[in-house]
Amino acid sequence: MTFGLFQKIKLHAKQWISFLIGSRADLTLENRIFNSVMLIALFIMAFNIPFNYFSGLRTTAFIFAFLTLMIGYLYYMTRFKKLVSSSIAISSFLVIMLFAVNYFFSGGIGGATFLSLMLAFILIIIVSPRKFYVLWVVFSLLVALGLLWAEYYYPDIIYVSYPDRKALFVDIAFTYGTSIVVSFLSIFYLKEAYNAEKKSADQKAVELTRLNEEKLKLFSIISHDLQAPLSSLHSYIRLIANDRFNADERKQVERGLANALHGTQEMLSNMLVWSQNQLRGTHVALLPNNIQEVLTPVIDIQKIYAYQKGIELETSIDASLNALVDRDMLQLIVRNLINNAIKFTPPGGRIRVSASRSGTFCEITVADNGIGIPEEQQAALFSLKTRSTYGTNNERGIGLGLFLCKEYAKEQNGALSFESELGKGTQFYLRLPLIV
Repeated sequence: MTFGLFQKIKLHAKQWISFLIGSRADLTLENRIFNSVMLIALFIMAFNIPFNYFSGLRTTAFIFAFLTLMIGYLYYMTRFKKLVSSSIAISSFLVIMLFAVNYFFSGGIGGATFLSLMLAFILIIIVSPRKFYVLWVVFSLLVALGLLWAEYYYPDIIYVSYPDRKALFVDIAFTYGTSIVVSFLSIFYLKEAYNAEKKSADQKAVELTRLNEEKLKLFSIISHDLQAPLSSLHSYIRLIANDRFNADERKQVERGLANALHGTQEMLSNMLVWSQNQLRGTHVALLPNNIQEVLTPVIDIQKIYAYQKGIELETSIDASLNALVDRDMLQLIVRNLINNAIKFTPPGGRIRVSASRSGTFCEITVADNGIGIPEEQQAALFSLKTRSTYGTNNERGIGLGLFLCKEYAKEQNGALSFESELGKGTQFYLRLPLIV
């Protein structure tokens, strides 16, 4: 019970911190760091109001009260209005100048203001853009040296408001302790944020390297696999021109070329879709569509290829199914699934395409009694690990189609899965949310 309560408190604390600082999705790292520093500064300023007031430093307490109000307003402007650059500049200048004023009312060099100025400088450097570093270093040095010069030549302008030596020592000890704690927390948070960003960047670099390698391999495979059907077509045209075929030979060669060109067309179609996604990004247009109306044109075309290979293609689609889908994406998925089933099913085999209601989902199934998928290939079936694949009639492919199917299923808030047994066939299941 106690552990569960602790976990709830921890979860709520994280949610509040995320709300106060800002999430990664909404704000940049610099913005979140600045918000964190502003919250720390607000806590310090607010705590110093009663501390200085009851220590006898009433002018200092009023200065801290003014600072609290101003920093609170600037925090609001950065966190919710996202005016980061101007807020950093205003708050940094304001803090330094008010600490400089406080210097004259808190014992000068004998008080704790110099420690506060050093802490303010550290926080300013943490949140400021790099291009302003020199400006803040010079400005802070000039303010500090100016205060020392003024006190050295005009000591009477310094007002010692400590009621006794004990109050002086308490103020210095408290300021020093606060400086240590705040510096540690700020630098710790900065390092943690840096490490998190570095880890994310390293992961993206590894992923980018992997994708580039896959792209190079993909282009290499495509250039190789395009040569065979084009070379066959070229040879066939030359033979026809020389009239070297009889009717049976010509029919056999035409059938082989039709299969080869169909596979090449599918490969190029998938390649074109994938390359467009890489260049322009994926654009999804989810609209209400009747599943039967979307799938019928695709199935009718695939029936021709199935018939040419001697495969029976059956369908069973519920005409009442309506789903929020992207028509082009859904057709691409089903076309690739049926095409794969045709490719890996031998002549005389059977393919069944069905669509039925499963709870709040439409489940589209493409099942075949083909050769199945070897177990060692199943784990990487939907990944972009391009490779040449060959069907039962030596149809070529590069494994890009199933990768696109998986990605497009996700884009439509759906899921794609499969079951396969070597020598017995494969079943693909596409689940898409229905319009209720």
